[in-house]
Parts: sequence; C-alpha cells; structure tokens
Amino acid sequence: MASSPELIEELQKELICSICRDYFTNPMTIECGHSFCHGCLRSWQEASASFSCPECRGVSQLRDFKANVRLGKLAAIAKKLRPHCLQYPEEHGECEVHQKVYKLLCEDDQSPVCVSCSQSQKHEAHKLCHIDKAAENFKQKLQETVTNLWRKTDNIVQQTANDKIKFAQDMKGVLKRNTFVLHKETEPFHICVTSLPISGVMEWIFNFKVNITLDCNAADPGLIISEDLKSVKYGGVQKEALDNDFAQVFGTQCFTSGRYYCEVEVPNNAIWGVGICKKSKESQDFFVLRTVQVYNSYHLYGTAQYNLYSQVHIKYCQVSVPNLKVGIFLDYEHGEISFYHVKNKYLIYTFPITSFSGPLMPFFYLSEKVLTNDCSLTVYP
Repeated sequence: MASSPELIEELQKELICSICRDYFTNPMTIECGHSFCHGCLRSWQEASASFSCPECRGVSQLRDFKANVRLGKLAAIAKKLRPHCLQYPEEHGECEVHQKVYKLLCEDDQSPVCVSCSQSQKHEAHKLCHIDKAAENFKQKLQETVTNLWRKTDNIVQQTANDKIKFAQDMKGVLKRNTFVLHKETEPFHICVTSLPISGVMEWIFNFKVNITLDCNAADPGLIISEDLKSVKYGGVQKEALDNDFAQVFGTQCFTSGRYYCEVEVPNNAIWGVGICKKSKESQDFFVLRTVQVYNSYHLYGTAQYNLYSQVHIKYCQVSVPNLKVGIFLDYEHGEISFYHVKNKYLIYTFPITSFSGPLMPFFYLSEKVLTNDCSLTVYP
C-alpha cells in the first residue's frame, strides 16, 4: 500500500497542467478529456492550427472548451497545502542554515534564499526579488516558450507535408534526369603506369631462353608465316574461315617440365594475343596476355581459363605502349606464367600460381580486324 507522501505526490501530479508544469489556473477541459490552464490552452490554440492535444496528440474538432470549476478548486487547495504536505526541508521551502521559509530569489545565483541569507555578505551585492514574483515571471516565460515550441512544431509538420507534395511533383523529373545520367557515355581517360625496372630478375630469366618456331601446319587459314618460321601476318584470309574473329598459330615446341623464356614483338594499334596453352587444338585451357580496344586506345589484359578456375580469369594490366616486345616466362614445376616488358625491364603481369598437368605449348593470335594493315608478330630468338 502506498504511503501518505506518495499518495499526496500522486494527487499533486493530477492537479498540475502538463503545459506550464504548475497547478491548474482556471482549467479548461478539451474534447479528449484532458485539462489545461485557460492561459496555456489559449496559447496552444494560437500556435497550432490543427488543435491537437499537447498530451495525447488527439485532434479536437470543437473550439469552445468547458471550464472545469471543480478541478480548479482542487488545484487551488493543493497549492495552499503544498508547504504543509512535503517531508524534507529542501522540499518544504526552508533554509537549512536559518530554518526560515524561502521568501526571495537570488537572480545572480538563480537560487532561493531566506531573509537572513539575503543580508549575509554572500548576497549583499546580488540582485534579489520576491520568490512569488520570480515564479510568475518564470511561468510567463515558460508559457511563451511552450507557445513558440508549438508554433515551430506546427511549422515543421506543415513544411514536411509541403516537401512530400513537391517530391511527388518532381519525381518524374528526377527519374528523367537519372535516366539521362545512366545513359550518358563516360569520356575515356588514360592511366599512367610507373613501374621500376627489375634488371636482376630479367637477367636471371634470360638464362632460360628457348628457340621458338611457329607451326605452319597448325595455323588458321589466311595466316602467312615467314620462311624462318619466326613471323606471322595476315594474307587474303576469308572471313568465313575464322570462327572466333581471330586467327591463331601454335609453336612447334612443347613443355612438360623446367623453365622457359621467349620474347615476342607485337604489332602496334592492333588486337593480338600471346601466351601458353595445352597441347591440343581442341583444348580450351590457356594463359594469354592480349589487347582490348577501348575507344581509341588499346589496353593490356591478362586472361586465363584453366581446369582449376571456376570461370575465365580476367585482370586489367595497363595501357598498351607502341613498339612493345613482350617476354613470356614459364616455370612448369612452380606453376608460374609471367609477362614482362622487355625494353623497360619490368613485370607486366603474373597469373596466380597454379598446378600444371600435361604438355604446354606457346600460341599466338591476331585479329581479323587488321586485315588491311601490314601487321606482323615476330618471335625471338
């Protein structure tokens, strides 16, 4: 069972206006059943065009509210009983030092003081006023603050509603602009790649140079291979003979172990590819460095398809450079295939380490799009 002080506190809460947080003064009851001071309610009516209850936010349709006389009388009685009902000195409104009721408010310290405290050295130079007057001033300021808050709240609600209307009206325009941006072509740009030479490594792999020759018996129709079996270019090839838009030729050598290195001079401004593949024309396993045309420039890509890859492996390397000679290095046991820039002595790209099985062989291809150009691909040494 609740104690007497608790019951008194509960009673006091029911007799306090939720707007000004003081005992009701001339309370009025609105349609939802909640009551507020007449002055607070009037300020609320001026601030809010929707007449929503400050306590439950329910909308009241009536503007003529009823005066709650009995509630006002109870609030007035509770206000008179307040000094006699509270237990503790600080709540009773008495000074702990002089045991006198607080009559004044020190505006400098913003704290209540008794008459004896006001005459002390601490407060002699401070500005003092009667505590009831200070309470009235505070109540007035609080009501003004509440009025402003309700006005701002109403403005925010109205602004939010207006923004939703504007958004709905402009939605078609937003979608149209987004569609335009998505379909707008991106202007090409060039990437400048700076790589440091690795002369020590290049000198080491030069020790594994192997003499590669082209297999004229395993070349696609239309390719012209030189007498020394070192160069290949297009002749009068018929397009219907090319199934993949490029023609390829294999090297005569095959590798089942060890390390091997060769160099290939590739044509400028053309589609080409150099690399290593399984020794089978029907096999789809390969590791190749190739060019891809992007607008008016050619980019280098590392592309691989092998039994250990779940899909084709593609890695962008850099923008292709003119007069490029590519070094191809194979380490069969270590599972490495790498491509080097021979002139500038730096690594272009290394495929992820894999495990080889069966014989491998070099292969090279040129695109049919350069049929009208005198482009050739040459193997060294």
